[in-house]
Amino acid sequence: MIYFISFLLLVGFFVLNMFVGVVVENFHKCKEALEAEMKEQARQKRLERKLKRQKYETEYGQKKKRREKSQPYWHSYGPTRLFLHNIVTSKYFDLAIAAVIGKLEARKDGGINVISMAMEFYMMPVGLKYVLKTLNYFFTAVFTLESAIKLVALGVRRFFSERWNQLDISIVILSIAGIIFEEFEALELPINPTIIRVMRVLRIARVLKLLKMAKGIRSLLDTVGEALPQVGNLGSLFFLLFFIFAALGVELFGKLECSDEHPCDGLGEHAHFKNFGMAFLTLFRIATGDNWNGIMKDALRDDCDPSDRCESNCCVDPILAPCFFIIFVLISQFVLVNVVVAVLMKHLEESNKREEASDGHGIGGTDTDANKTDTDVEDNADSSQKDLDINGTDRKNEKGCLLVHGKYMETPLPKHNDHNGHSPMPC
Repeated sequence: MIYFISFLLLVGFFVLNMFVGVVVENFHKCKEALEAEMKEQARQKRLERKLKRQKYETEYGQKKKRREKSQPYWHSYGPTRLFLHNIVTSKYFDLAIAAVIGKLEARKDGGINVISMAMEFYMMPVGLKYVLKTLNYFFTAVFTLESAIKLVALGVRRFFSERWNQLDISIVILSIAGIIFEEFEALELPINPTIIRVMRVLRIARVLKLLKMAKGIRSLLDTVGEALPQVGNLGSLFFLLFFIFAALGVELFGKLECSDEHPCDGLGEHAHFKNFGMAFLTLFRIATGDNWNGIMKDALRDDCDPSDRCESNCCVDPILAPCFFIIFVLISQFVLVNVVVAVLMKHLEESNKREEASDGHGIGGTDTDANKTDTDVEDNADSSQKDLDINGTDRKNEKGCLLVHGKYMETPLPKHNDHNGHSPMPC
């Protein structure tokens, strides 16, 4: 007992976590180096755009047009639209929706809507059916009115630029579609009843409207949204790994058969390597850790025919089976899955830092990168370039000056005004 407990503590908790930690740490180092390179390239592009815009404004006198653009987008609204805009941008509007929809809808979606679908039964009383139908119509009307007011007040482009508004309009469309299909059912039109049941289930999506009120959950969802591009790349790597091992598994274990002489512990009707599709699903099962050792033991056979021309009692070399499964488990469970977790944790950490900086400096006066506009970043990039020119005169170390000069010459600048290429460095 002491032997096995000690082995589990040392290997299962200590060594494996050290292995995962090394993988995650190296991933973060590579990611930071790549991000630094991409930020430098983006800084140079912003600097070039700023210089081009300044030249354009100087030649064609665009200062007045720029001042007009700096005005708020609602300055040309009429009285009615401005009134609606003040309503939808007020914090009390969301509180009112939370009071009318959140509390009532919490009882409806968290309670009444879900419970109403659970309360449906054969030969349901007409009165109960009418009450549930009326509640569905009422909340659908409230959702539709909310989205219509926002659409008129904000405009189509600004309305759809926010993801939560896209969610709202999707919920409205699903709710209206559900009502239409229910009316078709009442009129006894030839509609597939499965579609109607699916539309009823999709009404549960109204619960997602309550996520707008939950700041913590929104932060998590934003983190997942930001991490999706990198997770998508890892998903492609996952698919490539599964594809390679599935093809290899069909080639190696496609002829394995379960019999009385060779009973199977893991392989069976729903887990085998006889075709590519089932091999793919079997590998997914192995990646989750579900009885992968049982499948490996089924592939370990001694009294069998390992030749390529075998027709019965076929198997593979006893060395290939453990190598195949152990390598796949190490790559899928201990490397790729933990890299996905590392990506999500990194983005969550950055999101928390932005929120802390926003709370510390205020919404309007935050100096974090998350709240800087493109013009602010360009101004900082321009000032950083000027700092390089100014600080170059104060350097006493010749080597340091040469390094700054080399970095300065590597930065491509467009031709501007009287300067041809790069300005001379003061070294």
